[in-house]
This record gives sequence, C-alpha cells and structure tokens, in this order.
Amino acid sequence: MKGDALSHLAARRQVLKATAAGFGLWATSGLLIARDAQADEKGDKVLAAVDAAVFKSKTQVIEYDGTIKTPDKPDRKLSLRVMMKGDKRFSEFLAPSDVKGTKVLILSPSQMYVYLPAFKKVRRIASHVTDQGFMGMNFTQDEMSITSYGKMYSATVASDDGKVVKLVMTAKKDSEAPYPKVEMWLEKARNLPTEVKYYSDTGAHLKTETRLNYTVEKECATPSELKMVDHTKNNMSTTLVRKALQINTDIPDSRFTKRALEEGT
Repeated sequence: MKGDALSHLAARRQVLKATAAGFGLWATSGLLIARDAQADEKGDKVLAAVDAAVFKSKTQVIEYDGTIKTPDKPDRKLSLRVMMKGDKRFSEFLAPSDVKGTKVLILSPSQMYVYLPAFKKVRRIASHVTDQGFMGMNFTQDEMSITSYGKMYSATVASDDGKVVKLVMTAKKDSEAPYPKVEMWLEKARNLPTEVKYYSDTGAHLKTETRLNYTVEKECATPSELKMVDHTKNNMSTTLVRKALQINTDIPDSRFTKRALEEGT
C-alpha cells in the first residue's frame, strides 16, 4: 500500500508539472500574441500618420519632366500633368508628340479610363492591364491609384532608429492593394516615405521607388523627384522631376469625368 501511495504521489507530481508547463506555454503564447497585437496597432498608427502626411492636400496639380532609362537603349523623355482630388486622378501627357494629348482618368483602383487622341475615343482600362507600365513608364496605374495606404494595408514596425522608421505592410483581405507586401522607409520626424519596395506573393522583390527632396507648400509636403526601378525588367527605371506645383487650387468635380476626357476641358 505504501508503494502504491508513493507511486500515486509521483504520478500526481508529474501531472502538476505538465499542467504547469502547459500553463507556462499558454501564458508565453498569450504574451507573444499580445505583443504582436501591440506591434500591429503601432504599425497601423504610424501608417495612418503617413496617410495624413502624404494625402494632406485637398487638391494638387503637378507637372513633371520624365526620363525613362532602358538598358542598351537611348533615354526617352516625356512631360505630363497630374491633377489629384480626393480619390481621383487625371493625367495628361504633354510630350513627346507620339503621346501628346493622351489622358488617363482614375476614379478608383477598379475604374480607370484612357483617351487616345489618334482614335478620339475613351476606353476603359481593363483590370488585367492596370499593373502594366503607364504609357511606357515604370509607374503603373495601380500604383498611381493609391490614395490611402491604411485602406489597403496593415502594417508592423520592423525597425526604428529614432530618425528612420521601417514599416512592413501586408495587403488586407479583399482590398484592392496592388501588391501583397510592401516595405516602406519613413523620415520619422514628418512621417514621409523616402523609399518603398514592392513584393510579389512569392516574396520576389519587384520594384523599388524612391521619393526625394520634399518641399512644403501650404503645410503640404511633396517630393521634388520620384524614381521607380523595375527589377523584373533589367532595372529599367523612370524618374519624374517636378517642374510645377499647385496646392489646394479649386478643381471642379466635372474635371474628373469621361466627358472631360473626350472634350479636353
């Protein structure tokens, strides 16, 4: 009987140890989950601050001079004007002559139209081609349609050295995010992106965008230079240098319509 009692006591101790270990594992897992939730909450808060800084103006009108660099080919020059109001974008090419007068209207990530002067018709841009180069540039319609990162992505803070913050962004379920994963480096003091890397669903690094030389007008910061490098096309790149800027000018809603595309108003 005494031996049975000792065996029973030993077995009971083993159960208590296992239970304690299990509880410790559960507690540790719970702590990790809590930390992850805090990290996500912090990342989303930073991303909201980025949206507030990047999309602060009510309207923008920007003219760019662009250079497309393709390995083993001469550089291609272009000029375009971009009008922005809320979620809407209206772009018109001013040069060279073979694309002059071409206009693109973006109403949402799934609703885009192009006017081709040679045909004098407005055509809807099919969803399966919105991820292709925008009139030969390395910027796509998908990228130009982004008006809020927080609507499309969740973010975590990957690093923060006090001056630069790195965010890792993952696409939200059922969002129209153009890329499943994005890495963004920010100037922490103003929450302004300086470098953005875009990835495929397999983790392949597709593109790198840099935004340089921000200026501030009417409390709105905009980069003076944008550059997009496409790593899937032998590092072909497009650089856009801002040559004119208007902030918060009155742009009527009628400017962002298919009729405006056709009439050129």
